Amino acid sequence: MKTLTLHPGRERRILRGHRWVFSNEIADPIHDFEPGSWVEVLTAKGLSLGAGYVNPASLIAVRLVCPPGKKPDEKFFRQTLLEAANLRQSLYPGAESYRVVFGESDRLPGLVVDRYGDVLVYQAGTVGMAGMEELMRQLLLDLFRPAALVFRNDSPSRALEGLAPEKGVACGRVTGNIPISIDGTRYLVDVLGGQKTGMYLDQRDNRNAAKHWMKGKRVLDLFCYNGAWGLSAAAGGAAEVIGVDQSVDAVDQARRNAELNGFGDRSSFIAADVFDYLKRIARASFDVIVLDPPAFAKTRSAVTEAAKGYTDINRRALLALKPGGILITCSCSYHMSEELFREVLISAGQASGKKLRLLQVSGQSLDHPALLAMPETRYLKCFVVQAA
Repeated sequence: MKTLTLHPGRERRILRGHRWVFSNEIADPIHDFEPGSWVEVLTAKGLSLGAGYVNPASLIAVRLVCPPGKKPDEKFFRQTLLEAANLRQSLYPGAESYRVVFGESDRLPGLVVDRYGDVLVYQAGTVGMAGMEELMRQLLLDLFRPAALVFRNDSPSRALEGLAPEKGVACGRVTGNIPISIDGTRYLVDVLGGQKTGMYLDQRDNRNAAKHWMKGKRVLDLFCYNGAWGLSAAAGGAAEVIGVDQSVDAVDQARRNAELNGFGDRSSFIAADVFDYLKRIARASFDVIVLDPPAFAKTRSAVTEAAKGYTDINRRALLALKPGGILITCSCSYHMSEELFREVLISAGQASGKKLRLLQVSGQSLDHPALLAMPETRYLKCFVVQAA
């Protein structure tokens, strides 16, 4: 295996537990390395920091995979996948749907694997992981024996790695939506055409915890997608749930999921632009509002404009809350830090004339663990505030 040596002192972040090596930290020339090839990373004094795969065209030049002394062979990846699966089974005993692999947090950078019942869905998002895709397919089939293995290699981030989008069924058959149950609520998941791998599993624990606020309440679920927040509200005893999403297909899926759970008489779903909808509705008309939009800031340069967008939509949501109402508001933008999101909510409260009481702050679900030394792995913010 070839080696790459870092500039003096550039190993500190890696020794603390970060898993990326940036191109300006490397002393050796890297432009001749084959994208996706394996390298051992050394300190300026020759100490091994482990092995990873290289992409000379990316600012993230090396993504570390193996600790020092370990080789990136089938035995290593088999054991790593087993450890990831065992962790999830300990977190959600008996569960049939969860995230099995979460990239760097499971020592498998560029790989996401989700389980929906007896169907596995994976995403290979980097050139290095794309080079190992066939091995990963075989290991997933061997270890988990799924009825079907689906690949959703259609994330926009693949373009940054020089990879084309693709999706399909690697093994088995998928003939329609996959029926699953999460925490007692049933869903039909579109693993080939839905968002991400079919569902936003990262909000699982937050949705479950939010049932505490829902009993007897009138609830508005904004950017509802397949209705997961609204269904959790109904399961928590909400008197009425209204979901809004601009996607007609998502709203249709939400309606089907509501009927599947027997919540059709207490829920309705509207295809509309969320900003426009908030402008039209009466003030002080909901007890609880869930605001879970897509990422407004996908790059660092977009943060300033994104903060304005987050402030405006939270202000409008606060105006629609009854006195003492609960706002559950989220940001899935890594570049929108928790501190900045807090400031956004303070500004939205001031603009709406509401005083906000913070009740809870949380992140992504337990099956999306974050590395303590790698903040990039903790991206989701979920604030529960009471408006007075």
